[in-house]
This record gives sequence, C-alpha cells and structure tokens, in this order.
Amino acid sequence: MKWIFLLFQSWFFRKKQKLPSTHIPLKIGHRGACGHSPENTMASFKKALEYQVDFIEIDIHLSFDGQIVVIHDLTLDRTTNGKGRVQDFTYEELSKLDAGSWYSEVFSGERIPLLSTVLDQTLPFSGVLIEIKHPEHYPEIESILAKELKNRLRASHESPKIMVQSFNIASIKKFHMLLPEVPVGILFKHTPAGISNRSLLKYSQFASFINPKKTMVNERLIRKIHTYGMMAFTWTVNNRKHVHSFEKMKLDGITTDFPDYFSLNEKKSGPDA
Repeated sequence: MKWIFLLFQSWFFRKKQKLPSTHIPLKIGHRGACGHSPENTMASFKKALEYQVDFIEIDIHLSFDGQIVVIHDLTLDRTTNGKGRVQDFTYEELSKLDAGSWYSEVFSGERIPLLSTVLDQTLPFSGVLIEIKHPEHYPEIESILAKELKNRLRASHESPKIMVQSFNIASIKKFHMLLPEVPVGILFKHTPAGISNRSLLKYSQFASFINPKKTMVNERLIRKIHTYGMMAFTWTVNNRKHVHSFEKMKLDGITTDFPDYFSLNEKKSGPDA
C-alpha cells in the first residue's frame, strides 16, 4: 500500500540522515475524540475530524446476524440504554439503542454505527485504525472483516488508509493471512518484563506496528521496535504534558482521547493561525 510505504520510507530516511526533531507522530483519535463526545459514535468521529486526526481508532464486534458494529464493550450496559451482550442482538435491534445520552443529553439519539458507515464517512478525511475486540467470542470475525475490507479495497481507486490491531496475537495473525494488504499491529497492556527481542523478531514477520501501553514506552523500547522494521505507537495518552513529551520521542503514533492536546493544534489556534 502506497501510504504505508511512504510512512516507512520517511522513517528510514530520518534514521539514515539522523535528522533531529523532524519526526511527527500520527495523531490517533481514541474512539474518535471521546474526551469530548460519546465514544465510538459518529459525533465522536466528526469531532476527531475537526481536530484533523491522522487516524480514528475504533472497536468492532459482531451482531447476532453477523454485522460488524462499532462499540467497545462486549455488553451494551455502559454506553447505551440497552442491556446484555452485543452478540445477542441483530443490528436492527442495536441500531434503535441510544448510544449518546449516557455521556450527555446533548448527544441523545446517537446510535451504534456499522463499520461500513464509519468507513464511508471518515475515510475521505482520515485513516481508520480498527481494533478487533474479544475475537474469541466471534470465531469468524477475521474472515468477515477481511471480506468487508477487501471489497472496499477493490472498489477504491486509491488504497484507503486502514490498519487493524488487536491484543489477541493469534487473531491479528489470522487476519493478516487473509488480507496481507492491510497493515496490522499488536496491542500490549503493561508488561513489566517488556517485549523481548525474540518476540519482536517473531511479530515482525507479519506486523507493521507494535502498540504498547504508555506506561511501557521509553526510548529504548522504541529503538528496539524500529530495529525490527516496525513502527512504534502508544495508547492512551490523555495528559497534555505527556502528549507533548511523547511527541518529542521517535514514536510513530500516539492515541489519545483529546486530539486537541497535540502541539500542532495549539499552533493553529494561536493569534497567527
């Protein structure tokens, strides 16, 4: 894919030339801009686009009738007025739920969107980073996702900016085998032992990026990930000072609930903008 090739090319050029302070990490809006809007809703994605994110990070599950829906939890209880497991409802049933009022009455009537709707409305303006949630509950989710994205790739004149990630290494490896054209990455919760060189070598056979929790990230780990030809992301950075600190590292992507915390936003909002 041309855009991912250009990312790598830019990184290798910087490394070869040892250019300081020219590295600008991807700005990744977590579940949209969920510090300002109800997560994983079209309102949140539109807000993220206002902050000119490079990628919008979303979470996917399967409905009872096999539709890919965008929601974070296994259950509906926290972010909608419904109760029970997502997978026990058809999309028609899910689409009637209110997914915004829990955050604020201002967002009353926001719905659980289909993946296809999110892609249609965001890809012209930003990339989309898809997280496969709890794939152990959905044996066919990798195949269904691969089919959905393959059809989109075929229909597109230009390769859309799509990446896929998961904490489940077996799932992300399976997806990569089904659709190697789409870059994939591995998420990591905090692991005191870190990520070994042996593991990074193994992951580099199929992964384009590693995405560890912010508490794991330091310059040494970033260098290790880069050594194996992968990009280094981190999640979820919601402190303004921490965002600025991570921006100064050689990270390739930073996920945040507050895309407006990036330095670039502050410069644009200044008197000379």
